[in-house]
Amino acid sequence: MSWWKRDWSFCLILAVVTMLAYQPAWHGGLLWDDNANIATPDLRSLDGLRRIWFVPRTTQQYYPLLYTFSWLQERFWGDSTTGYHLVNLLLHIGCAVLALKILRFLRIPGAELAAIIFALHPVNVESVAWISERKNTLSGLFGLAATLWYLKFDEGRSRPSYALALGLFLFGLLSKTAIVTLPLAWLIIFWWKRGAISWRRDVVPVIPCFVLSVGAGLMTWWVEYGNIGYKARSLDFSFVDRCLIAGCAFWFQLGKVLWPGNLMFVYPRWEINAGVWCQYLFP
Repeated sequence: MSWWKRDWSFCLILAVVTMLAYQPAWHGGLLWDDNANIATPDLRSLDGLRRIWFVPRTTQQYYPLLYTFSWLQERFWGDSTTGYHLVNLLLHIGCAVLALKILRFLRIPGAELAAIIFALHPVNVESVAWISERKNTLSGLFGLAATLWYLKFDEGRSRPSYALALGLFLFGLLSKTAIVTLPLAWLIIFWWKRGAISWRRDVVPVIPCFVLSVGAGLMTWWVEYGNIGYKARSLDFSFVDRCLIAGCAFWFQLGKVLWPGNLMFVYPRWEINAGVWCQYLFP
């Protein structure tokens, strides 16, 4: 009982501190493409809700759960941005609490400090203060919840826990496809915990999640290529170029986590040259 009391007391403090830290965003206005995403006719009509789910190229990205969430919020808030910002903030706080729960479940020291850093780190401001980036906080919430319940399934082999984890993962994919790599992260956690990966215990249960990931990835590629791909010749990269870009992204993001300076919405395009040998060592 004392453990739960301590845990929820900390979560309450974490929520209050995070709310205060993000106070400037409470009454923030629209940023960049927010107006287009909020004011789109498909978020203001009943038929639009149907189109969001069953006409994939209605929106630039096929994230039907995300746009359904936006459709519902439009019913509550209308053109007022305060409600949108507060919901984004609550989703972010939920992600921080789930991160704390996962670290506690894995018995990792410093879980509280990690949760505080996650909640207050400047690199997360864009996802919280920019209404259109709700796809990050919403998919993050479902992804972290799926992780927690999958870890519970791994410990007790409970079918309800497995079904819940699978459903939450699907919800996350329908919010943003970026969490497709989550099943791989689960396998890495099991390898870290046990020092080895068992095909039957570890790999087989996660196969349905990989299937969902592949399906979501293909759908995302089809929708986005149809909507913006033919206009974006700058996205035509070779396989080697894409590998170098992935390497750049890893080191770039790690650098921003360690030193979050000069943050911006869009960064200058990297110069990728497959003929420069050093880019293969340190992209």
